[in-house]
Amino acid sequence: MKHLNKIFIAFAIIMGLQATAQDSKNKWAVSFGVNALDTKTSAEGGNNWLDYHVSQAFAVKDNWNVLPSISYIGVSKYIGDNFSFGVTGSVNKISKFVTFNPTSNDKNSRGYVVTNPGDLVYYGIDTSLKYSFQTLIKSKSIEPTASIGLGYSFIGDSSYGTLNSGVGVTYWASEILGFELATTYKKSFGERAIAEMPDAPSMLQHSLGLVVKF
Repeated sequence: MKHLNKIFIAFAIIMGLQATAQDSKNKWAVSFGVNALDTKTSAEGGNNWLDYHVSQAFAVKDNWNVLPSISYIGVSKYIGDNFSFGVTGSVNKISKFVTFNPTSNDKNSRGYVVTNPGDLVYYGIDTSLKYSFQTLIKSKSIEPTASIGLGYSFIGDSSYGTLNSGVGVTYWASEILGFELATTYKKSFGERAIAEMPDAPSMLQHSLGLVVKF
């Protein structure tokens, strides 16, 4: 994995050196970085829809699954009118799986229980149609975005399709190099529960990384 990190970093440097300074000609972009997966959104429970899906959204230590390595890479192309189309591949390991148990004695957990389903390996391939609001807010360095797309996820022996929607923001340190932060909600089309654990969970996927235009 360390060698893979070095390859990605070298690739980004090469792309950066080859890129032109005119942003209008840089229609391609490569992004890579770290992703985190949170299955809390499939755990049910909660007082209402919003509570059910996004409560404990920042319980990083308790709920987030993160590999200490580069764990996603994406390629996108600008297609016009502030839209771009991209494909992203990601990998992770599920060691924190959130379920809801209303009989839990832990009052601080509000009934949510985190267990390890067996360090399940996760692979994801996702497409996205992304819209940039950078022109709308008239900023040269801050680029908010919204996206929608389809994906396919593999967890352990299970595989299933997802409908994805997301938001993000990129800070452009230069005309070709940016730092991106994004969150994507992956709505599962798979079976909802097997042995009291979702076999094909919906998830929130957070990503933090670099973007290089060329």
